[in-house]
Order: sequence, then C-alpha cells, then structure tokens
Amino acid sequence: MQRFQFTKEEIVGDLIKIGVEKGDTVLVHSSLSSIGYVPGGAETLVDALLESVGEDGTIVAPTITGRISDSPENPPSYSKDKPCWTGVVPETLRKRGEAYRSRHPTHSVAAIGEMARRIIEGHEEAETPCGKGTPYFKIAELGGKILFIGASLESNTCFHTVEELAKLYYHLQPEPACCKIKMDGDFVEKRFFLHAYGTPRAFEEKEKELVEQGVARISSIGRARSILIDARKMIEFTLGRIEDDRLYLVSKDRVDLWSVSSSISLIRENKFSSVKISLYVPKRASVKFFEKYMVIRGVRMEISGLNLTEGVLETGLKTARELELQGGYNYWLNLKKAGQEIGIEVLDFKESGSFFKF
Repeated sequence: MQRFQFTKEEIVGDLIKIGVEKGDTVLVHSSLSSIGYVPGGAETLVDALLESVGEDGTIVAPTITGRISDSPENPPSYSKDKPCWTGVVPETLRKRGEAYRSRHPTHSVAAIGEMARRIIEGHEEAETPCGKGTPYFKIAELGGKILFIGASLESNTCFHTVEELAKLYYHLQPEPACCKIKMDGDFVEKRFFLHAYGTPRAFEEKEKELVEQGVARISSIGRARSILIDARKMIEFTLGRIEDDRLYLVSKDRVDLWSVSSSISLIRENKFSSVKISLYVPKRASVKFFEKYMVIRGVRMEISGLNLTEGVLETGLKTARELELQGGYNYWLNLKKAGQEIGIEVLDFKESGSFFKF
C-alpha cells in the first residue's frame, strides 16, 4: 500500500539514506508537494534538513529573483525581504530569524547553520552571479553537496557556476548593469554581469552520466525522487567535458521559444519598452522574423508528442524590418517597441561556444 504522509523523523531518515551527513553543507533545490503530505509543510521540511546536518552543518537554498527583463536598461535590485520565485521552501528558510541572505540582485541564497555567514558574505562583490566568490562556488570549495528533492537537474544553478568558470559567451549579458543593493538600511550602487536568457540548456540530460561517474546518487525522500551530488566533483567533471565540447550544457537542436515569446509579450503588454536576449541558433538551422511571423528551420520542436523540424509562429506584433539569423551563433538581440511594431536589432553575435571576456 502506497503511503502519502511523511513525518519529520521519516524525512530525516530518508535524508540520511541518500547520503546527507552531520556537518554537511547542502544546497537544496526542492518541490515540497512531490514528497507527499508533510504535516507542518515547508517548516517541517526545513527542520528535517537542519536536523540531518546537525549543529555543525549548513543548509542553503537559492532565493533567486532574476527575470528575463533584467538588463542595464532595466536593472534589478536587492533587498533582504524581496520574495524569491524558487518555491515555498526557500521562502520559508529565508524568512527564519536565524537565516542569512546573500546580497545579489538576481541569484541570492539564504543559509542557516555553521557556515552560513561565510557562504553568503561577499556575493555583492562577485564578478558573476554564480562563479568565484559566490555561495554556489563556496559550497564546492567547502566540500558541500547539492540536493534535489523532487526536482530535476534542470534547476541545477551550479551548472551556471561551471559556465561562468569556463567564461562561456552565451551565459552572460555582455555589458554590466548598475544595480541598487540595500545594505544596512541604505541603497548602494554596484555593477553586475547578469544572466542572459535565450540559450536552451541540457542540464537534466546530464544526470545519467553523473551517476555513472559516481558524482551523483539517487534515492527517495518521502515519495519524491531525489538526487544528491558532490558539488566539487560535479564542477570538476563538467569543466572537463566543456574542454572537449563548449556546448556540453546546451541543448544543441532547439531554439528557446520561451525567451522569444516572453520578450514579445512583455513589450506588447507595455511592461517594458525593450528586452534583450542571447538567442542561440543551432548549426544547420535558421530563424527568420518578418511581418508577424517567426520561421524556424532545422530544429527540434516537440508538440503533442510529435517532433517538428520546421515551424511558423505568429508573434502578435509586426516586425519593423525583416531579419534572418543563420545557425551556429548566439545573437545578442534587442527587442523593442517601435510604434505599433516590434523592432529586432542584432547588437552582437558570436560563434556558439565562444568565450566571454571580462
């Protein structure tokens, strides 16, 4: 008979079974509902996580606030109480009195435990959101772990750490933004390189290889299929793969339609006058904008279980001028309102897999 209710003690037991130990530093990505019914909800899960690592351990959760609209023209800001979109568990942990939160306008974390202050300190001085000097990199330096409770590797922020360490062009916006950071009651301005949207990732597909390499293990927490990863080993292994294939973490036969459609929607609804994306166009593919249409050739698009290699999409706004993008490049595009039309301008483009120069 299947069970649907799990107590804190049972969750602690499952955490130990998957490999969480006393004194561990653990970055947690979670889906509370996937566990089953947990009396006390997110508070109980946070209690269970803290109990599993003990007084000498630390629990960290991503409290990310970044949006596709973030750019030098639309700079994000940070304040300690700004809600995140990463779920009820990070929000619950963030709001606890003993929690510390890193000061970053898009990729902050909240932490509780022995190493919490060390992990969050200096995030506002880091050059990139997830690279050196950030909590995500520090967790690996400390020999920490990454836990996915009912979540897939699609949410693995530490893969962005790898992309930043490798200085991959597609991952970051080419110009920094001047963002306001609330510190000790006052806002100060700091410059940050921000995440660039528009390149589809293949994070989830890397699970099998990480398990085979002994970097990850799979078990259940309640009813939730869960994954525990050695952070340092994952970063080292993935950096090695990127040396052979700079697009190792990219889904090489797709175009990120979500980034395009979201950008156009924000402009059409007058929420922003412009949105910038780094649109990845695979080799042997092309993307063309004309009139009210976007034509995509040579890529995989899954619709109702069917794979299409060519499609025509209606954008809802007339393109100010015709634009065709050839495959094998990342295009830094500026989409902006042009009267009753949308202007699409190529600001820069690089061969996909090129390096970012800080």
